[in-house]
Amino acid sequence: PTTKRSVRFSETSQLFITEPRTSSGKESSWYSKEDRDVLKRQFKMDVQETRRKLASTPMPMVGQDDLHNCVGMELVLSYDIYSSTRKRRQNHVHAILEAQTRQKRLKIHDEAELSLISERSSEWVTSRSHNVAAMYWTILR
Repeated sequence: PTTKRSVRFSETSQLFITEPRTSSGKESSWYSKEDRDVLKRQFKMDVQETRRKLASTPMPMVGQDDLHNCVGMELVLSYDIYSSTRKRRQNHVHAILEAQTRQKRLKIHDEAELSLISERSSEWVTSRSHNVAAMYWTILR
């Protein structure tokens, strides 16, 4: 049984004011720019290494460790998948923003419509994510 999930748009937000963190507190709880740069470079190197490995190894010979290394990289291992996903994300955001602009112009506020547009627009990613998870579940058990 699947649980139906929905998106809800709210006109208000909650803001919690907290005591400012000390410099050492900030450093211990956030990645620095240098840390983020190192992580990005490492991810790119991991992707390149994984691409080379997958391109040079017959699929029956790809081991579970190799497949574990793919987790989280699915979208960037193939340029076609990356491009398609990027375009779909852009279309998703555009559809919602366009509906919000139309509603604003007509002086209406219909959260249900925005939720439905978001749900329909993201069906592909939900399905793709399910398929990727099912594939990993089947292969990596």
